[in-house]
Amino acid sequence: MLGYNDSELSNKIFQIRQKSLNRYRGDFIRRPVKFWLERDRLLNKVGTSLVVILATRGCSWALSDKGGCSMCGYIYDTPITVPDSESLIKQFDLAYDACRSVEDSLAVKIFTSGSFLDELEIPKAVREAIFKKIASDERVEEVIVETRPQYVNYEILSECHDILRDIYLEIGIGLETSNDEIRNHYINKGFNLNEFERAVSIANKSGVGVKSYILIKPPFLREREAIIDSIWSAEYSFKIGVNSISFNPCTVHRGTLVEYLWNQGKYRPPWLWSVIEILKIISKNLTKNKRLICSLVGIGSEKGPHNCGKCDKRIKDLLAEFTLNQNPEVLLKAECDCKNEWRDYCEDEFIWNRTPNKYK
Repeated sequence: MLGYNDSELSNKIFQIRQKSLNRYRGDFIRRPVKFWLERDRLLNKVGTSLVVILATRGCSWALSDKGGCSMCGYIYDTPITVPDSESLIKQFDLAYDACRSVEDSLAVKIFTSGSFLDELEIPKAVREAIFKKIASDERVEEVIVETRPQYVNYEILSECHDILRDIYLEIGIGLETSNDEIRNHYINKGFNLNEFERAVSIANKSGVGVKSYILIKPPFLREREAIIDSIWSAEYSFKIGVNSISFNPCTVHRGTLVEYLWNQGKYRPPWLWSVIEILKIISKNLTKNKRLICSLVGIGSEKGPHNCGKCDKRIKDLLAEFTLNQNPEVLLKAECDCKNEWRDYCEDEFIWNRTPNKYK
């Protein structure tokens, strides 16, 4: 299926976004959207993560007249009233209390609906206050934040590095795909590979790690195309110096272009077999100080990545085990009769026993 042209895509996303913003936005400013503790994969071992989703003004790209990304509905987790700096710091302090009893190695993941390094969303004073609090905690070994590439520069990363000192800082960037046409004509991401590579280079030279988010099955891609695109995108990411890759199988978020297509029967979230196959191939070359993560959001639901329903829970558990221990052998335990149906769905043109290089 072909995508929209640039102006049609952004206009359609903007129209959907405006209707949904009017219906769904709440009014909370002193509590984070969510926070929780979980067993997690740190860079080279298993530890505990504190995950915090701050309620901010929202993603600047999603709030622009371009409408944001075609699959992302996180803008609806933002309050109508823009939180001031004091409120944002109180949100983080409230969430941080949850890790008082943690005794092992700790990672702190701070998410917003947009970019942590965008000072319209997280003012510099807030960023510094949050990092100073983290730096005073000797249990913390990693800090992970998210940002669009345009907010990455030497000055900001130097300031972050100076505060965190020996704590490993990793910035997550939603590359989604190494194909500029897919990223901007199907996802409406609003940046190109040159901008991503510039951000990775700055981070590498600043001693900061980079996580590449890769979207499995963007809208308008067939299943087999999406599989190959994710494999190429992961290979590219590691090649240019990315430390971690997070595969995000696309889910249908409310108030998005993907939901609009799904309601018309023009989009199916990816099969879990596709996710398994991608991880099998990319994990073959996994080395120290590199990690593969698979998002488990929405797995097994009609609007999330799924198989036949009988094997979804089992495969979700295997994906969680793989992420935690980075052992690709656990992926071989995934079996179900619906695997043949998936092969047929991919029209028997997939890459069985081949390397992705043969498709380049």
